[in-house]
Order: sequence, then C-alpha cells, then structure tokens
Amino acid sequence: MLFKQRDLLDKEILARFSQALSIMGSSYPRLPFYLKALADQVKAQKLRKRYAQQGLEVPPILIFSITRRCNLNCAGCYSRVLHASSQPELSIKRFEEIFSEAASLGISVVLLAGGEPLVRREVLNCAASFSRILFPVFTNGLLLDEDYAGWFADHPNLLPVLSLEGRMEETDLRRGKGVFQQVGKALDLLNGHKLFWGTSLTLTSENYSLLLSDAYVRGLIQQGCKLFFFVEYVPIQENSEHLVLSDLQKELLSQRIKELKSSHPALFVPLPGDEDYFEGCLAAGRGFLHINPVGKVEPCPFAPFSDVDLSFTSIRDALSSPLLAKIREQHHLLSEGKGGCALWANRSLVQELLD
Repeated sequence: MLFKQRDLLDKEILARFSQALSIMGSSYPRLPFYLKALADQVKAQKLRKRYAQQGLEVPPILIFSITRRCNLNCAGCYSRVLHASSQPELSIKRFEEIFSEAASLGISVVLLAGGEPLVRREVLNCAASFSRILFPVFTNGLLLDEDYAGWFADHPNLLPVLSLEGRMEETDLRRGKGVFQQVGKALDLLNGHKLFWGTSLTLTSENYSLLLSDAYVRGLIQQGCKLFFFVEYVPIQENSEHLVLSDLQKELLSQRIKELKSSHPALFVPLPGDEDYFEGCLAAGRGFLHINPVGKVEPCPFAPFSDVDLSFTSIRDALSSPLLAKIREQHHLLSEGKGGCALWANRSLVQELLD
C-alpha cells in the first residue's frame, strides 16, 4: 500500500470514530468504551506503521464472512452464489487464533458478515473477547431477540448493522414478506437497550433516489440509526444488470454522501468507497481483505479468487499472497466498469492472475 493512501485511510478511520463520539454526546451510556476504542485505533495505526517500516503492509480492515448459513433467501444474494462449498466452515479455535493475530498486527476493524452471522453465536462470543477490535455485525435482524439485544449491550465492541432495502415494499420484495416488520421489532429491542446501531442499504438503480433522500435518512435517524452503510449493487445474479447504478447515479454518489454527512447527525460509509479519494479500490490488502467461511483469503467479497487458506497459514503470510500482490501491482488495469466492484467487472483478468 502506498504511504499516502495508508495515511489517508488511517485519517478517515479516526475521523469516523471522532464523529461517532460527537454524535453520541456526553450522556451516552457507553461513551467510556468508545473513548477507549478511539485510543485503541490510534495504537493500532502506530502498530501498522511499525510493520510497514519492516516491509509488511497491514490493512486496517478485514471483512470476514463467518458462515454461509442463512435463514433468508434474498434475491441477488452474492453470498449464496459465491460461498457455495462442501468444505467445513472454520472452527471456533481457528477463529480465536485469527482474531488474536489480527489484533497483534494492528487490524482494528473486522466486519462480520455471512450468510447470517447471528447463527454462529460462538464466533460472536469469541470476537467479544477482543476488545481492541471493533466488529460491525451485518445481520438481517430476524434472529435478534431480547436475549441477543442484551448480549450486544454487554459487548459494545460488536456493533449490530441491520440490512434494509428501503421501505416495506422494497425490503419485502427482495428479502421476503414480513421481513421489514420483523426488522422493525429488532430495532425496538436495540433502542430499548440504548445501543449504537447501524443499517446496511444496497443501492440499486431503482431505490437510489429513495435511500439517499433526506426524508428516508431522517426517518431512520429518528428511529435511532447512527450509522449508514451504502453498498453499491453488484450483479452477481444473472439478468440483474438493470439494478446497477447508472453512470449519472455513480457520478453523483460521492457528492450526495458529502451532503448527507454535512446535514445529518450520523455516520455515512459508501462501499466500495470514494475511489478517487483513495486513488483506487481498497481491496486486495490496499485497505482490506476478505476471508470466506472456509478460510480462503480473497481480495474482496465479490472476488471469489484465492491462492491462500487461513486453515493452514497465518494472516501475516497471507498478506504476501502472490495473487494479492499481482492485483496490487496491476491495479491501474482494473477499472470499475459496470457494477460497483472493479474486481468483479474484471474477473476474467483476476482469474488470469490466479492462473
């Protein structure tokens, strides 16, 4: 990773944590934890810089799909298509070892995804013991009962992020009838415990105007949401290219995110992110890595290509993966094209690098 890019990302992470503290206010019951979390982020950045001086570039972020199991069958789900495998999922012992090594390397944010991560309570219990790492947990919310809400309250380094597609009509169309109402009940439980929670919203050409509208964002903030992930739709499912953002929507997205940041008391995180600001996609270890449910290290969740397996090796060795190195070296050839993911759009080239 270039020093300039790493410094930009580190600066952005600290800015997000500082903004979160401002949003919480002095009366927020878990403010002491997040003050410590900010200090931990600073320590992790210093640790990553020391490794960089030794020739090892450590990304600050991991995206970890901890299971392929799910209680829903959402239309266009990338996980169901890309994570199909007969191999067993990683053991809880291996999760503990991976989280421990991540902390020792200065990896300070680990996004837990699936499938549905709440089906692996034992992995979440393991993650909770690594308080120096912040774990956003991307969940459909249907398993989030009173017991789970209380559990999140007791483990503030795990941050629930509930997936929506818009209003009831849009959410139920993609996720199934009645899902929107059930998610609403889960949000009431989170608010009952005064939790800091977020939402993950998949941006498509059809819901773009709704999800990025002031009225929609304001409504979720009034419900208690303090963190918004806007994920650009990637057409993994055949014949879904019409859902990809148009060129104009893509062009206007960064400016619209900036407007939301300046006018609403919440955090807004676009994925894949502002590629112009970071001089390209942050995948392949430039800013983050993806680990799939069986331990394969991949450039990102939408690029199911791997030459290294954490079942048999360390994160440190995985960072020197020939495939990841080739992607970083030829990053200038990977223009995004259509579909919110440069690696998916250029998957034939990535496959050639693997071969």
